[in-house]
Amino acid sequence: MKFLKNIFIFLLIPAVLAAGYVLVKNILDFTINFSDLCLPFWIGILCYVVFQLVFYRPMKTYIFGHELSHVIVGILSGAKIKKFNVTNQSGSVVLTKNNIWITLAPYFFPVYTLLILLIYICLGWFINIKQFYKYFLFFIGFSIAFHIMLTVYILSVRQPDLKVYGIFFSHIIILAINIVVFDLILSLIFTEVVNLKDIFLQSCKNIINIYKFIYIGVLGIWLAFQEMK
Repeated sequence: MKFLKNIFIFLLIPAVLAAGYVLVKNILDFTINFSDLCLPFWIGILCYVVFQLVFYRPMKTYIFGHELSHVIVGILSGAKIKKFNVTNQSGSVVLTKNNIWITLAPYFFPVYTLLILLIYICLGWFINIKQFYKYFLFFIGFSIAFHIMLTVYILSVRQPDLKVYGIFFSHIIILAINIVVFDLILSLIFTEVVNLKDIFLQSCKNIINIYKFIYIGVLGIWLAFQEMK
């Protein structure tokens, strides 16, 4: 089973790279073409980067969100909470069940970003929220930078969560789901310029092309090897 899992994740890498390329390309495209619209978003990202590098790393806030992610995905998976504990240095949560999504949730579930998005959507039901759109983009950017920088940092430290399903396997799954999550978030916050369907179709096209390229290359090497015999 472990061998098959490693084969699967190895074969998944080209698809993840292709989807990641589409995400980065779309971010660059709408940044260049709609620079005024997305400026608050990038300011938010820059502000968090400066905040962490110059002042301090808000680990207690991250740890709380980390454990909360386990809880939210656990509840969505049908688990019940038995214990929830957060300190300045560590946190722990005990649930009645576990699976790969619950275990890896903190690394691909940007809980604060999704909370800001949920609050903004809910407020839109009661007031004219468009007047706060720039502030919303700022905090979305700020929270995304928070998620990315602290996730990268925490993954550089030995994490028991990753050992459950294998470190290499877990890293690829985390990267893949982060790409999907950020595609979804960008389509929700930039509804006029980012189309989720277009991203999906572009990703599928790139994934098919990269596997075709690999197949042709491997086939060519195999045929050349056969001729040498």
